[in-house]
Amino acid sequence: MALRMKRPYILIILSPILASLLASCGGKVESKTPTDTISPTISEPLPEVKTVLENQPQSPPVKIAIIMDKTGSVNWSRIQQPKLEDFQILSLLLQRNGGEIAVGTFCYDSNRPLARIRLEQQPVLVNAGFNHPVAPVEPTNQGNAFTYRKQKKEYKQKLAEYQTLRQNDLEILGDYQNSIQQWQSQSEVKIQEFMTTKIQPILGHPVNCGSSDIQGGVNRTRLFLAESDTTWRQQPRKFAVFITDGLDNVGIQAAEFETNAEVLLVNGAGSKGIFYNIEHKAFESVPAAFQYLVTQVNKGGK
Repeated sequence: MALRMKRPYILIILSPILASLLASCGGKVESKTPTDTISPTISEPLPEVKTVLENQPQSPPVKIAIIMDKTGSVNWSRIQQPKLEDFQILSLLLQRNGGEIAVGTFCYDSNRPLARIRLEQQPVLVNAGFNHPVAPVEPTNQGNAFTYRKQKKEYKQKLAEYQTLRQNDLEILGDYQNSIQQWQSQSEVKIQEFMTTKIQPILGHPVNCGSSDIQGGVNRTRLFLAESDTTWRQQPRKFAVFITDGLDNVGIQAAEFETNAEVLLVNGAGSKGIFYNIEHKAFESVPAAFQYLVTQVNKGGK
């Protein structure tokens, strides 16, 4: 009889303890639903990084050869000599795309070194260096105090990790933006020096050469355009601009110009000379030829 009386006595004592435990847990049994929902699963670049990655320049570099006639026939054939401001549109193109410009003259001996400038392409932001951290989602209290405290602790840990990785990505972006500013400054200095020390003396050269070695200048241009392009990220767009009547009284062989460059011939007389058998587009003025060149590069045309 004594044993039978103890069972309800024990249950009476345990019941308040059990009730206390249930009350401390909010009166609910812990859910079996997974609680690892602090972070989303999709990783994307930070908005600042994504904007830069999506707006990097895709245009190819350019290689442009410009040979202008300095012989006496220029006067009676009314060939317009380029002006310094005509080169402004090409310098802007070169600064944006990167590439090379080479300038020379047709004279009694046109097989001479060209005045050249090379600007590197804009630095590229490499996506592989970033962490692309995912911002954790702060948990909400669903009524289970024990689970909420656990989720809150995990959230704080992941938030600290996220902030560290985010700061690292922003530092990479900052270094890249600094490199862009440095690249722009260096390009502007090179352009100014090229215009002052190379282009102005060529433009100022008198139109007084006694003979026209057109073929020598064409051959020099072909060598320039045939140089290896492996130093560029993309295949350059190539142009040869010849400002001349094409009348050669030095060369003894027919001119050849086998190249993938587009040839532009500028003169006011409409004469072709040795360019008769060379595929080209004719222009009446230098600005018109330069504007066409820039437009072709901008639209990606052939």
